[in-house]
Amino acid sequence: MKDIQEVKERILNLLGSIDRKGIDKVIKYLEESDFFIAPASTRFHGNYEGGLGEHSLNVYELFKEKNERYDFGLSEDTVKIVSLLHDICKVNFYTVYDKNVNIAGAGEKPKWIKQPAYGVKDDLPIGHGEKSVIRLLQFMSLTKDEILMIRWHMGGYEPKENLNNISAAWNMCKAATALHTADLESSYILEEHFEPGENKNQTKLRGVR
Repeated sequence: MKDIQEVKERILNLLGSIDRKGIDKVIKYLEESDFFIAPASTRFHGNYEGGLGEHSLNVYELFKEKNERYDFGLSEDTVKIVSLLHDICKVNFYTVYDKNVNIAGAGEKPKWIKQPAYGVKDDLPIGHGEKSVIRLLQFMSLTKDEILMIRWHMGGYEPKENLNNISAAWNMCKAATALHTADLESSYILEEHFEPGENKNQTKLRGVR
């Protein structure tokens, strides 16, 4: 797990270097939200304080390298926008609740205790990638390719998604495929995840709006 303050400063510096009208409004929105202390998920990856910021930075670093390796020709601003902000839909999305956890060893009588865990409170249930696109469009303009990349960064990992639409989008914008794989690599290779009570050194969960 990376230091939350260091991750925050790095992301803000990167976003602050973007030359796009409205990016200042995005930065203000992030600073006033839980973006830098929120988890990246409830259980699959980065489910600890600061996980969302860490995940966003990991995806940026991976996607930046892919843009150079595959010669997509994306501008630095586009790379920063789609990678650092692909999960802006998760702002003010997670809550903390008490979960009953059995801490007894194998063969022992069950011993249940309450441990803090992350849950979800979705005040705008309109999907994942599409919510990030819509939220960003409230602050700034996006190019067609930026919309395609952010919208389809989850690939087929959401049951509602139409695989024909995913394939069409990825054929139309090759870099969208790379953002998807950067997201996967960050989630399943670079980041940890914990069950409640499993990580004894885990930062204590704070209330997340």
